[in-house]
Amino acid sequence: NGTGLLGDSSSTQSAIIVPMPGSTTKYYVFTVTELAKPSGLRYNIVDMTLEGGTGDVITKNIALLTPTAEKINVVKHANDNDYWVISHKFNNSEFYAYLISPAGISAPVISSVGEIIGGSTQNSLGYLKSSPDGKFIASANSKPFNSNLQIFNFNTTTGGLSLISTTSFPNSTDGIGVYGVEFSNTSNLLYVTNIDYANKKSQLYQFNLEVPTETAINNSKVLLGEFTG
Repeated sequence: NGTGLLGDSSSTQSAIIVPMPGSTTKYYVFTVTELAKPSGLRYNIVDMTLEGGTGDVITKNIALLTPTAEKINVVKHANDNDYWVISHKFNNSEFYAYLISPAGISAPVISSVGEIIGGSTQNSLGYLKSSPDGKFIASANSKPFNSNLQIFNFNTTTGGLSLISTTSFPNSTDGIGVYGVEFSNTSNLLYVTNIDYANKKSQLYQFNLEVPTETAINNSKVLLGEFTG
């Protein structure tokens, strides 16, 4: 029963799997579609005790939010048992954080913070990643002209986000712009890729988050590598 799950192979972050709190055999599979299409954010449930231990999808394609950007992430709750599943609605500035607990999926905590992600559906691209300690969330907001990286504090108890910094990445009309983000395992460094199609180059940057103020973060920006061709 694993066929027909929504999401899309072209989506920046098509799917993420979350263990079901209170169970050792069931898992949520959350999916996000491409280019802010109507299917949006949905969830499925897999029971690994079925089909001789290979698992069976017992709940499929349940809608949570539409339309969304191509962004989804999961952060462990402060209680070290539950989870927050986070996505971003399209055509506004709202992050939706869904608490995943033994009681199921709760109504979202909505944080209206940061820039409006909207306009052309191409602006739905870019990764949403959290630091290993759960304190930071980075959003790559891709745009052809002037994409940006936004860094947020995340409250693992309440599910709320607050903006720390915005870093612009000017680009040509043919560029995806800032796209990939990943934290170091110590949560103090952030790595970001910038894609410029017109000039046939991609860049890898590093930011230092040890002093999490906008000025300090922007001043820590270092170009680690540039690739052309």
